[in-house]
Amino acid sequence: METYYKAINWNAIEDVIDKSTWEKLTEQFWLDTRIPLSNDLDDWRKLSNVEKDLVGKVFGGLTLLDTMQSET
Repeated sequence: METYYKAINWNAIEDVIDKSTWEKLTEQFWLDTRIPLSNDLDDWRKLSNVEKDLVGKVFGGLTLLDTMQSET
């Protein structure tokens, strides 16, 4: 006998436990709905290519640390 599972639609969470799980999971990383990056666009455009590269590397390093931390 096969068991079938219904996939959850994370865009329409009905169950309280599923909602709590979603909130806990999304606390682990930033969402564009919570941090309006478009507000920084003018400042970003003023940065030199070297500065943009540095910002990218810093964010990459921080993301790596978060990833490693969440795996332990």
